[in-house]
Amino acid sequence: MNLQVRTTILWILLVFCFLLHGYYHVAELFYGINIALDGAKGEVPVSAHIFSIMIDLLPLTIGVAALYCTGRSFIWFSLIIALLLLLLNLVHLVMTVYHEPREYRQLVLLTLIIFINALLIKDLNSGRKAITAT
Repeated sequence: MNLQVRTTILWILLVFCFLLHGYYHVAELFYGINIALDGAKGEVPVSAHIFSIMIDLLPLTIGVAALYCTGRSFIWFSLIIALLLLLLNLVHLVMTVYHEPREYRQLVLLTLIIFINALLIKDLNSGRKAITAT
C-alpha cells in the first residue's frame, strides 16, 4: 500500500479512536456516573475548545493533507505532531492505570491508540528517510 494512503488511514484511525475515547466517557451517563468536572460552571472553557481542535481536528487535517503533501517540512511537522500525541497517549495510559484501573475499555483503547500511533511514527519516519535519500 502507498505510504501516503497508509499514513492517512492511520491519522484517521487515531481520530476515530480519540472520538471513541470521548464517547466512552459520555456513555458513563447511562450508568448514573456523574461525568461533570469538578468546578464545572455550565460553560465549556476556551482551553477545552483548543484541546479538541489540537487532538481531533489537527490530526484529521494532517491525514487529509497527507494525500496531497509530500514535502520535507510537512513530513517533519507530521512526525513531530505524531510524537507529541504518542507522548500524550502514553502519559494518559499511565494515568488511567493509576486512577481508573477498572476502566477496561479505556485501557484497551488507549493501548490500541498507542499501537496505531507507533505505526504512524514508523511510517512517517520511513517517509522522512525516503525524502532525505533523494
